[in-house]
Amino acid sequence: MSTQRMKADRYAQAILEAIVEQWQEKLSSVTDALAQGNTLAVLNDPSKELDGRLAQLGKLLPAGTSAEIQNFLNMLAQEGDLNLLSSVGASLRSSLSDQTAPQEADIVSAVELSEAEENQLRQQLIAKHGDGLVFVFRVDPSLMGGLRVRVGDNLIDHTIASRLTALREVIASAVR
Repeated sequence: MSTQRMKADRYAQAILEAIVEQWQEKLSSVTDALAQGNTLAVLNDPSKELDGRLAQLGKLLPAGTSAEIQNFLNMLAQEGDLNLLSSVGASLRSSLSDQTAPQEADIVSAVELSEAEENQLRQQLIAKHGDGLVFVFRVDPSLMGGLRVRVGDNLIDHTIASRLTALREVIASAVR
């Protein structure tokens, strides 16, 4: 991965963290305000007029709350889902931390790879998928030859076993 791309990725990550932090602060303050008294029950009560509930919710919002956050909270109030607010905040935190978790590159070969071959694969995969990879090299003789590489949802299967399976399916479909 190029140095410029790595810098761009770090800046993008910083932006995402700042946005999530801003949302978490606002959602947390609204969650705290809703916890006081019977406010949540009133705002989630579908028998109450929606405009009145939204006006009451607007009074709970801290000054400077963005239109996006206001619209999101209004939608939750309209759907009667304000009780999910703390869960939404927790999901924001976990989704951001999941995003920064390293990806695993699972490389399965029919025979043991040399150190030079492993290093070449590492360089190619880093160039394609970025730096945060954790490499796992395994040997599976049933592959008969070639490699199977999985990074996240991407699978590259250049094994003799998979080619024989594909050929068997082509022949079987032609015979039918």
